[in-house]
Amino acid sequence: MKHLTTLAILLATTSLASAASNESFIVQAGQQNHALAVQNAGNNTQATVQLGRHNGAVTLQNQASARNNQSGTLQIGDYNGAVIGQTGGNNTQGTIQGGVGNFALTTQTGSQTPGKINDSTTAQFGVGNGSIVDQTDGNNKQNTLQIGAGNFAATTQGSAGNNHNTSSTTQFGGLNGAFVNQTGGNNDQSTLSVGVGNLAVTNQVGVNGSRTNDSTTLQFGAFNRSFVGQTGGDNDQGTLQFGYGNLSLTGQNSNAQGSTNTSATFQAGVGNKSITNQLSSGALSQQGTIVTFKHKTSDPYYTWGLFSGWSSLHAGIDESSTSFTPITLAGYNGGVNTSATIQVGVGNKAFTNQIAQGGRYGGGKTEFSLPSLLPVGYSQKVNHFSLPDVYPSTYTSITTPDFLPVNAVDNNAATLQIGNKNTGVTLQSGASVLPTSNNSLTAQIGDDNTAIASQVNGLNYQGTVQIGKGNVAATNQVQPYGGSLTANAAATIQAGKYNRAFTSQSVANPLIAGMNGSLIAQIGNGNTAIAAQSTGMQPMIGALNTNTQATVQVGNGNYAVTAQNSASVTNTSVTAQFGSGNHAITVQH
Repeated sequence: MKHLTTLAILLATTSLASAASNESFIVQAGQQNHALAVQNAGNNTQATVQLGRHNGAVTLQNQASARNNQSGTLQIGDYNGAVIGQTGGNNTQGTIQGGVGNFALTTQTGSQTPGKINDSTTAQFGVGNGSIVDQTDGNNKQNTLQIGAGNFAATTQGSAGNNHNTSSTTQFGGLNGAFVNQTGGNNDQSTLSVGVGNLAVTNQVGVNGSRTNDSTTLQFGAFNRSFVGQTGGDNDQGTLQFGYGNLSLTGQNSNAQGSTNTSATFQAGVGNKSITNQLSSGALSQQGTIVTFKHKTSDPYYTWGLFSGWSSLHAGIDESSTSFTPITLAGYNGGVNTSATIQVGVGNKAFTNQIAQGGRYGGGKTEFSLPSLLPVGYSQKVNHFSLPDVYPSTYTSITTPDFLPVNAVDNNAATLQIGNKNTGVTLQSGASVLPTSNNSLTAQIGDDNTAIASQVNGLNYQGTVQIGKGNVAATNQVQPYGGSLTANAAATIQAGKYNRAFTSQSVANPLIAGMNGSLIAQIGNGNTAIAAQSTGMQPMIGALNTNTQATVQVGNGNYAVTAQNSASVTNTSVTAQFGSGNHAITVQH
């Protein structure tokens, strides 16, 4: 009986099944057992139970049409394998494996008909178990549960059309891996990992339009990893990690219409890292047309010829022409990025990079009239030895489409860190003729924390709050291109001792109305505040070009340095220090 091989084959392919049902139940106990069930054209129900080692179960269910395919496989033992294939209907599959080295493969193919669902559930208990699920052409739903160590779960869902792909993976134990790939539809994914060294990888690819990618990752334990990539839809990602040495990496790239990217990450523990990269892209390049319209007119006139003499009165010139000139309109990017990161603990690091772009400008209609240098005749019959005095005039209008690409921004990032030796880095970039906002708030509570914020173009607003000692806050705001009414605004508030605040603001474009405004407030001893503001060496246009800096320090042994540089605008600086042994230096040019 030790090497007993049992083969059970059930074929249920009756042509009358469409009016009835196919039902199969197989039970095998022992080693190296094999169960094969094939069901076609009906309400198919299949259940296989195998107890032992090296058992194999294969279930194939086809063409259920408006009916259901239902399959259940239970394997308890070591190195068991289950293969399930379901097509053409409402497919439901449940696989349970307990032991070591078990493997479950499920493939489900449905249809685009609303209400037809592929539903798969896989549960594995033990060590070194593997689950692979592939779902296509229907409303796909997958649930995977793994308890143990070294388990592997892979789910692929595609071609949902106007329907949805839904996947849920739950893992308890150590060194478990969950991989989810969703394409071509409204994708919804949730992963829960509890233990040590677990890995969750989610890739979601949508399409243009109103479809969405939605992902949630929860990890509890140590050295867990969460990697999420979202492309081509309204992307929404939520990551929650508790423990030690966890890493969360989120990359979001919206579709060509520049839809919204939203990411929220919460980490509690020691040595956690959060990296969020958001890119919103816009339209591709396309062909445009420059339309030129010309209208040539003149007053009535006479002509004189040597042999013909004076002519009769001409009605005057009235000629029109239109020409079309092709032009390539450069592509542009556009969208809105929103990210929130919260970290509680020691030595946590949060990095957020947001890029949003979109738009074209520079088009319009140009009109002008020019007289001809050559006359066409005489306004009246006079001495023909005199010069002709009727000159035609040409009216020209040139209509140009918007052809200059503009990168617009609307980034919002908020980072909160509670603990010691935390680092928060926020990068926001974009440009626009009529810019939206870069809004970033960084709040750190603890000691030896570092906050770095860089904002390029847009209405930049940065607020940094640090409570503790030995904290560093650096803010850089730049307007290299910009548009009308651009503004750099930064506020840094530090409470504690030996804190350092650095603020740099510049408006490099002399053709725009820009403002630099900065506030640094420090409460404590031995603090340093350095602020630099510049509007460039060229004269600026507009009355709103100003540099304004306010520094307030309360305590002893503080340093305040303010440098303002401008060719033609107003520099305003106020430094207030309360305490003893304080130093203030202000340079204005």
